[in-house]
Formats: sequence, C-alpha cells, structure tokens
Amino acid sequence: MIVDTTAFGHKTEKEEKRGPIVCGAWHPTSTDQIAFAMSDGVVQVLMLPSPKPIVLRHQQQREITCLAWQPNSLKSLSVGSSSGIFIWEVISQKGSNMPSRTTLHSTSRPVTSLSYTPDGRQCLVTTTTSLLVLDCVTGDSPTWIRSVSHLGFVTMSPQYCFSLLADGLRFHILRGITEGKESYSRLQSPVKCAAWSPSASHLFFSLSGSSLVLTLEIFSPSEVSSKIATDTEVLIDLNKTLSYSEGENWSVEDLALHDSGQKLAVLARDSCSGRASVFTFGVTLRPTAAFESDVIGENLNPTCVLYQRKNKQGALLCICCENGDVRFIPDTTVLS
Repeated sequence: MIVDTTAFGHKTEKEEKRGPIVCGAWHPTSTDQIAFAMSDGVVQVLMLPSPKPIVLRHQQQREITCLAWQPNSLKSLSVGSSSGIFIWEVISQKGSNMPSRTTLHSTSRPVTSLSYTPDGRQCLVTTTTSLLVLDCVTGDSPTWIRSVSHLGFVTMSPQYCFSLLADGLRFHILRGITEGKESYSRLQSPVKCAAWSPSASHLFFSLSGSSLVLTLEIFSPSEVSSKIATDTEVLIDLNKTLSYSEGENWSVEDLALHDSGQKLAVLARDSCSGRASVFTFGVTLRPTAAFESDVIGENLNPTCVLYQRKNKQGALLCICCENGDVRFIPDTTVLS
C-alpha cells in the first residue's frame, strides 16, 4: 500500500503493495484512525499522520466486504467477510508489545454489510440471506432478525437510530432496528451504496448500474407524521451532468457525504471506457436537496471514497485506489 500523507505535511511512505483496496472506514469519533481492507484479506489501520499501518491478518479472514468501527471504542474494528464477522481489538504498536486480538463470529452465509447503532451497543449485520444483530455489550453470537431475499445491505443513521435495509429490489427505512417501517419497492436494481446526512434528515443512495444519485427526506421522531420519509427524488444524473464526451454511460459505485453536509463525493465508472473517477459536489439540503457547484474530477482508478469525520480545517477526502494507493485530498472550501 502506498500512503500519501502530504495533506498532513508528511512525505509519502511506500509499503509493500497487497493488491486493490476493496473498502475502508474512518473512525466515527477519532479523526486520525482509518482502516482499509485489501483484496487478499489483510486489513491495514492507519493512525494519522503516521503513514506506517498496523496490519491485521487471520487465516480465515478472506473475501472482505465491509469494515465498521464501534462508535464508543477507539480500538474495536469489525470486519465482514465470507467466514463471518471478525471483531478486532486494534493495538497500536507504538508503546505496546501486545499484538492486536480478534474474535470470530461465524455466519452461515457471507457478510455483505455492517453498521453500528449510534451508541455502539449493537451492530446490524446483513448476509446474503439474513439480517442479524450483534450485541456488543454481551458479546453473544449474532441473533437472527429477518430474512432478506438477495445481497442484503444495511446502514444506520448517525442520529435517531434510523436504518436503511436494502433487500433485493426493495428497501425499507426503519425507526431503530425493528420498529415502524417505510417500504419502497419496484426498484430497477438493488441499492449499491448510501450515505446519511449528519442530522439524519436526508438519505442519499444509488442503485446498481445507475447514473442517478437519489435522495429522500427523513421525518424526525418528534414530527407528527404517519410516514417516516418522503418519496425519492433525483439529486444528480451523472449522464446529464458530466458532458465531457458523447457516449459516456456512468454508474455510481460509492458515495461519501462530509459531516458538514456541504460536500458529496461520488465515485462513478464509465461503462464504455471502464474509467473510474471521483467527483465532488456542493450540496444544499434545505429547503430541498440540490447540488450547486461544478464537478471536480480525479481520475485515479478509485475503488472507494471516504470523508474524514469532524475535520476542523475543512474537508479531507480519502480516495482508495485499485493499485493499492491511498490519497488524502484536502478541501478548505468546506466550512467547519
């Protein structure tokens, strides 16, 4: 992995490449911790600004699909894989001779997504057939909640404990884990990626193979309404917005929203050329969601995008690349 930490005033340090980065996760409260999963099943954790990673490997940790930090713990990192859920206690090598330790919770099917509740007491888990919940207080094995039809996907909001559960060509907005539900069906394809606004007032998402970034507004629990959310609206159509050349057909592969709610990063791939790029948009959420700024392009053949949480000097975008590179790109136009 090549880590470019020039955004922190440090020179680039080169580590042995381990293939493409498949996913990553910033810690939700510690702004200097970020984890990456490599295609060979190795997880690397950076404690910025140091470019030297902590390496987490296990012989059963293969085909990683997702990562999630426990919000109320600086050390607990969950890894979703074909074998189940690995809960790592990440130990920094600096000042400690103790290695990082892990616990494996096996699942009957490969894990497809992980998402913690805001208090960190529970972790929602989807497999290719089920929605499970992991009790982080007791450490018991995951409990079955419901079946899903195809490649489940779940993500919790940062406030109010809303959750998006994608189930094949349907998705549901739930209050909490099992409470009131708003269902949307007849989707053209499964949900590919999603990002919550910091106040949980909006959800941004895209469908597999689609050029559209969709949004819906979520009603807060204090609002008197029988509905949980509004109908979906089109926020961005990349095929109309990105008019670089004729014949391009973009599909969204990943989304990241800065916790100021002002910047949305979109990773998209042109199916005609196979070229993947990252584009950033200025976003206004009130009174209606809309994007305002021009597109900023970065052609790094990326695999995922992440915004650093609670950056006081603007926005820091992390771009993970197919060749194993990690790039950190500052954006001082975002107000802290």
